[in-house]
Amino acid sequence: MKRSAKPRKVGLISWAIGFLVVGGGLLGLFSLGRAGWLRHLPVVEVKGKEWSFYTGLFDRHPVATTVSALPELDFGSSIETPECVESQRGGSWLRRWFEGPGVSDSVDVRHLRDQAGFVVRFRKGTKAEGPRRFQLTPATPAAIGARRANSIAKELGLLTPDLRLVRVRSCDADLGYHIQHERIDNDFLDRQRMRGVTLVRMGLDPSRPDQQFPVIQADSAEQVKLRGLIIRALSEVAEGRTAMLAGIMDTEAVAAWALMAWIEERDLRSGPAEFVYEWSSGRFRPIHQVPYEEGGEVEGDEVLYNMITPLLELPVVRKRFTELQAMIGTNWSAWQQREAATNNLWATLIGSPVDPSPSLERATDPRALDHFKLAMRAGPGFATFIHGMPLPPAVVTSQADTIWLAQLVKRHKLVLQGDSIIFPRGKYVIDEDIEFPAGRSVLLQQGARLFMAPGRSILVKGDLYVRGTLRNPVFIRAAEDGRPFGAVAVLGGSAQQCAIQGLYISGGSGAKLAGVQCEGMVTIQGAARTEIASSVFQENSAEAALVVDGGELQMSEVRWEDAAKRFLRLDQVRAVVRDPVMIGTRGNATIGLQVRSGTVAVMGGTFTALRGEAIHAEGAAQMLVRNARLSQNAIALRSEGRAEVHVEGNTIDGNEVAFSAEAGSQGDRFVLYPNRALDNGTERGSEAGIVERSALDAATVSRFGVPLVEEEARASGRSRRN
Repeated sequence: MKRSAKPRKVGLISWAIGFLVVGGGLLGLFSLGRAGWLRHLPVVEVKGKEWSFYTGLFDRHPVATTVSALPELDFGSSIETPECVESQRGGSWLRRWFEGPGVSDSVDVRHLRDQAGFVVRFRKGTKAEGPRRFQLTPATPAAIGARRANSIAKELGLLTPDLRLVRVRSCDADLGYHIQHERIDNDFLDRQRMRGVTLVRMGLDPSRPDQQFPVIQADSAEQVKLRGLIIRALSEVAEGRTAMLAGIMDTEAVAAWALMAWIEERDLRSGPAEFVYEWSSGRFRPIHQVPYEEGGEVEGDEVLYNMITPLLELPVVRKRFTELQAMIGTNWSAWQQREAATNNLWATLIGSPVDPSPSLERATDPRALDHFKLAMRAGPGFATFIHGMPLPPAVVTSQADTIWLAQLVKRHKLVLQGDSIIFPRGKYVIDEDIEFPAGRSVLLQQGARLFMAPGRSILVKGDLYVRGTLRNPVFIRAAEDGRPFGAVAVLGGSAQQCAIQGLYISGGSGAKLAGVQCEGMVTIQGAARTEIASSVFQENSAEAALVVDGGELQMSEVRWEDAAKRFLRLDQVRAVVRDPVMIGTRGNATIGLQVRSGTVAVMGGTFTALRGEAIHAEGAAQMLVRNARLSQNAIALRSEGRAEVHVEGNTIDGNEVAFSAEAGSQGDRFVLYPNRALDNGTERGSEAGIVERSALDAATVSRFGVPLVEEEARASGRSRRN
């Protein structure tokens, strides 16, 4: 078959079809496809104006309908700040006009000192959508990886601030896309609908020893409480013990926080760690925060004493860490698929391929925990820190305080001498709540008798001195039979003192004062040193007759009797309790001495007829019980949680159970030395957690602040007198 040699003419229709096919294909590629790659072509440099011209003319990618939904933040000028935001200089706050989603109002703006971008804060009373204080930094390819990490942190259940992409305009000029990063503050907690919590910030960088001291966003009373918790926990860590720290930290959140630090390849020393303290649970939770920028190199392999890294050696934390890694491996594909659309949108707008970090391989690396094996050391001033730092007074005395005190003194016929408020011998009817401010010392002299109206309380924020005697005591009791008063409370700081002698008190129920729940009929919280001697605590309906929380305690010859839920509760104290007398009643399941944490030595004394436990140690408590008599109680000694009780030279007789240790928990709950155990219904509730030793050594005794030889001499002296 012959092919025709006659040339074929290409008509107008053929040219039109060819142009439409080729041109339409190119148009579809450049307008509907991913266009970010154009800005990364080798050799070819795409300038900003060219990119804007291209996107305006050709870009018809489907996500363009979503671009308009991105928040747009428009900054203007003001009378006091005529220049535009990009021309602002210096690190001070300047006020300017702002328009954003749901708000048009003045805001304060300052530039970041160490990187491009600025911080924005709304004024009080301004209502706006989203965070009220945030940081804006130019969007870079690394922002996509930060967003991916932020979403993983939320999946792990961590508290983490918002991170979103916004478009920023200044004086009608487009400044491009920025990352809006929420700041962590009280407004952040409000947005999380968290109540009854306090923010704490501490650093780990040994080159910044100032960061080892906690910054607590709370009033003075709360600062005293939380600083005391941290001081005591870190002092325990410095001595090689982490039990107390584990008791005040949310260990599951610690594991998740550490895993995110590994995934993000973060140097722990590059920035301060944020915590939230939940007053209801009594625990700190770390807050995850994507770094604002890459931290600089930190030399060495040491960190400051902190509340994170010591816990990463605990089996329970390491187990949770590996469980979270397994969960990430299981859910990785579903998480990435769910976030793919938003990540692609960010990549398109920023003009960058999707950042592949963080990767599944790094997130599930079995060697991850080795990253945190850093030595700890104290920065300058740490010794002062753990022994108590001078704190500002809870309330600064003002003219109004002086006028109020003068009225109070006149109404109750008190004596005001300098900074001291004195209750002389006499009768006082307290028919109102009285709060004595910080900076004032309150003195109750022998023979003072206070009759408390129902529900009324006395709160002392300065020093408290009760100077009664056994013959001429100070009385505090309910004014009406069967109608209890609230509490007598001392909320102190690390420099405040409380000394009580010759006090007879009964009829309290506890109260909430200055935002703090005072559970004891007498509550002493946060004082540096407390001394109580020759006093009697009688019938009450509070959670405890006496609660001492924090600081050092010296107690001698104090008696508890009649109906009560608990006689004495000690929290986070270093205490020596000498010769206490606790006598229960048949119809009340009273606990004698409850120690929830701290280091407590009980030297001598009598615990009788208590239908609960005579001595109950829990949490991270360390106890020494010597030369005491525990007789006819339901349980003589009980130990649970991580508590450890050394028991030596005691007479333990006629109890239903002599020693009760928590079943199933690891470690020694009781360390038993020679004791006299007679006629007990059950000597040991369980053999687990109990170990026997032949003799108590001086090194063990010295941990409790009582020398071995002195106590033996006192014991022999008592036996000779008997």
